[in-house]
Amino acid sequence: MPGRAIRNGFLDAVKEGLKKPKACPFNCIKTCDVTNSPYCIMLALYNAYKGRMDHGYAFAGSNAWRCDKILKVSELFDELKAGYNTKLTSL
Repeated sequence: MPGRAIRNGFLDAVKEGLKKPKACPFNCIKTCDVTNSPYCIMLALYNAYKGRMDHGYAFAGSNAWRCDKILKVSELFDELKAGYNTKLTSL
């Protein structure tokens, strides 16, 4: 399945072949073969959910590269409204 994961140390270790599941704790995907899998996706996503990014990873949308700071939701909406209003006045 294609996805846009945010590169981190965990994914670098997977790429180098340093991550191998010892067992399948969840049996979440019928076609998962723990003997050939580079990591357990459920465990990796759960670790990321818990904030343990050294043992997991997160996905991002196609515009993640544009992010240069973390905004409050209210600030983001203010930016979006201002951009929308600017576009409306230029029509």
